[in-house]
Amino acid sequence: MLWIVPVLAAVGLMGAPLVAQTKPQAVKIGFINSDAVIEAHPDYAKVKAVRDQADKELKPLQTQLTQLQQKIQSGQASAKEQQDFQTLRQAYNDALKKWATRTEEAGKPLTDQIDKVIKKVAEDNGFQVVMDYKVAQASSLVVYAADGLDLTAKVIEEVKK
Repeated sequence: MLWIVPVLAAVGLMGAPLVAQTKPQAVKIGFINSDAVIEAHPDYAKVKAVRDQADKELKPLQTQLTQLQQKIQSGQASAKEQQDFQTLRQAYNDALKKWATRTEEAGKPLTDQIDKVIKKVAEDNGFQVVMDYKVAQASSLVVYAADGLDLTAKVIEEVKK
């Protein structure tokens, strides 16, 4: 009967899963200032021109809306002014959508290229994750980052090639 214990122990060891003892790999996270990268792109002037056109159309509408809204809030607006406010607000929202679409269309080739450059720079420098400073800060996702993790200059250099 004593021979059963060693046999059962050996069988038990054979049935145990063999797990490789691997050391956890550190994840290297980098950051970029995406606004700076976009503004440094050689074709940024095209996007800026669209944004400037949008501002030229939207700012007067916004000024009129603000003035009418102040009158409405103070109780001094006539029925016609209240109706004008509704009509103007719809025109503003329509123009805002139009310009958002145009800005996105103008910026898409830039952002597509920049995304590829970010991937290349990250891979070349051993980064597994790259985050935007503003997003990380606004979300409170990152509370500390060591020096040397900013890839903005490297991405700008590569974008300008």
